[in-house]
Amino acid sequence: MEIDFWLQRWDNDEIGFHQQVINPYLMYFYGQKGPAVEQRDKLKVFVPLCGKSKDMLWLSQNGYKVFAVECSERAVKDFFEGNALNYRHAEKEEYALYQASDQTSMIEILQGDFFSLQQADLDGVTDIFDRASLIALPIELREKYAQKMAELQKPGIRSLLVTLTYDQSEMNGPPFSVSEEDVNKLYSDNFSIEKLCFKDIINDEPGFKDRGLSSLVETVYKLVRH
Repeated sequence: MEIDFWLQRWDNDEIGFHQQVINPYLMYFYGQKGPAVEQRDKLKVFVPLCGKSKDMLWLSQNGYKVFAVECSERAVKDFFEGNALNYRHAEKEEYALYQASDQTSMIEILQGDFFSLQQADLDGVTDIFDRASLIALPIELREKYAQKMAELQKPGIRSLLVTLTYDQSEMNGPPFSVSEEDVNKLYSDNFSIEKLCFKDIINDEPGFKDRGLSSLVETVYKLVRH
């Protein structure tokens, strides 16, 4: 699955993966259970394969710095313009850099290939929120993605990882099914892994029921780079 696949999805407005609501796990672990508001400006959250996720807006509005990467120019512009955010645009090597120009919105998005990122690009990142990146990738790309994540992170960086698990014979991805065994195989060499919670959400997802799923388990993990 190459970048062109996702660019075509955006160009054709085939973006059923885009969520109109803020992720509840993000709000819980970085809001209710998160650090005190006055401490959040010291934290910088990386959102890989971000699309035009409203989660980035929530993070910024709740005091966090946000850094993200996305391959689609349309998605990046839709994020800023759809949320009425003024922004600056500049070229940065093989990337285009978009920055919110409002002093109260601390959001930067690199538009380009995630796999071309270097550790220096994540300078200052303390946390990572992966709601829809790992599960967007077929099995042949997941190992490459996990290895790249390990290369990008300095020791101590925390990740909140959200996965979906279902019978892959009932539906073709994306999103793809990622089991607890898969997570351990991908990350255990370089990260400590803590399973925070899980829930069968199929009754809340009629679209997935219509695609043939009988069960859809959402699981949240905390990863910490060794």
